[in-house]
Amino acid sequence: MIRISRTSDLPALLTMTAETFAHHKQLSPHFHPDVTTPYTLESLSQMVETEQHLCLTALDGETIVGYLFGKWTAPKSDRFTPVRILNITDVGVTDSHRSSGIGRQLMQVAEEVALERKFDAVRLSVWAVNDRAATFYEELGFEPLYMSLQKPLTQK
Repeated sequence: MIRISRTSDLPALLTMTAETFAHHKQLSPHFHPDVTTPYTLESLSQMVETEQHLCLTALDGETIVGYLFGKWTAPKSDRFTPVRILNITDVGVTDSHRSSGIGRQLMQVAEEVALERKFDAVRLSVWAVNDRAATFYEELGFEPLYMSLQKPLTQK
């Protein structure tokens, strides 16, 4: 079952974000080795309690097994055609529930909420080293919009 996140979910969500962050650290050296999660209980609480964010919780019975965080945005019309966008900022599913359809359900509910709010698009970013996630999002109909490139610099 997918539902809007509640403040009572916060401790479990914080634990899950640490699991997701650990997974990302295995994929890429770009993540700080001493950071366990980019969130705090306070930052998650602010997200859950504000209208600017969409926070979804996935449950298997009473157990929290996944989450989706997003932010509602409307770009200014000074550069691009103004569209109302749901920017998905983080998605996580416990190791034990990966490939069981939880991520797909979270994304589907996020899209349904965006459509109800009359938003025009859903966007997200995925790390280039996360082939599995990129394939998953492409299967859901996401298409590349732009590419972010990085060149490491060595100090001389």
